[in-house]
Amino acid sequence: MTDQPGPRPAAAPGETPAEGDSPAARIRERLGECTPGERKVARALLAAYPAAGFESVAGLAEIAGVSGATVVRFTTKLGYAGFPDFQRALREELEQRSASPAALYARTNADQRPPHPDDLAALAEPAVGNLRATFGGLSEHDFSTTVQALADPKRRIWLVGGRYSMFLAEYFAASLQQLRGAVHMVPQMASVRAAAVVGFDAKDVLVAFDFRRYESETRHLVQHAKAHRATVVLVTDKWVSPCASDADTVLTSVASERGPFDSVVPVMALIESLFEATLTRIGAPARERMEGIERTAQELDLL
Repeated sequence: MTDQPGPRPAAAPGETPAEGDSPAARIRERLGECTPGERKVARALLAAYPAAGFESVAGLAEIAGVSGATVVRFTTKLGYAGFPDFQRALREELEQRSASPAALYARTNADQRPPHPDDLAALAEPAVGNLRATFGGLSEHDFSTTVQALADPKRRIWLVGGRYSMFLAEYFAASLQQLRGAVHMVPQMASVRAAAVVGFDAKDVLVAFDFRRYESETRHLVQHAKAHRATVVLVTDKWVSPCASDADTVLTSVASERGPFDSVVPVMALIESLFEATLTRIGAPARERMEGIERTAQELDLL
């Protein structure tokens, strides 16, 4: 995870970008290698992603406070042939981000021949590839920083998901509640949600799950949390939610297109890895809490 791969060529016109390969992913991957001027361009792009990328060279240079040559040099450092090539990749990414299940089904049905249902090894191959791509691309810093926040007993943990990802947030919340207190789901009802998050401050950690066809409600909640000094953890896909510009840590999962819905296998594996790392970090208090939950469940005849 610590190795920095070399520049990758953008997908040729009409081709789907490689797994985990998007302008946003490349920007984050290359940030540590940039000059101070190039880092200004990167931050300007991420702060208003992807809209800032559709500015002219001169427009983006003005936003970032650098020269036009720095903007062009930055896009070539990302592996693109130039600024127009970078913008083409952005347009392709936007198309991918907004793809509906029906569109995905039509595209994957036309482009791929699914494995035979009896070929179990072939059925498993995409999941294995997704796991390797996901964990190979994770930021060790973001992962460890997330675990540190989740394990801190002085922090309050809040989780939120969307139409597609709410069950992932609920699963992770139920798991964390076994290890520590002060773990809550952000309420879905508007008035109850407002009452719950009005007191957000630096003690709060918001874990937001946001996947393509990104949801404005999640975006607004993340912005509110950030404005009130809460820590924001974003779990997203390879196209990267717009919430990333306000997130303190970003954990991305990579799922190959195999049908109308993206696989949740890599996200679930990521959740389980966060759980195991948090359990290890908390240590004895987590074990004692689980034992106490077990005793209470027996006393209440819940088992």
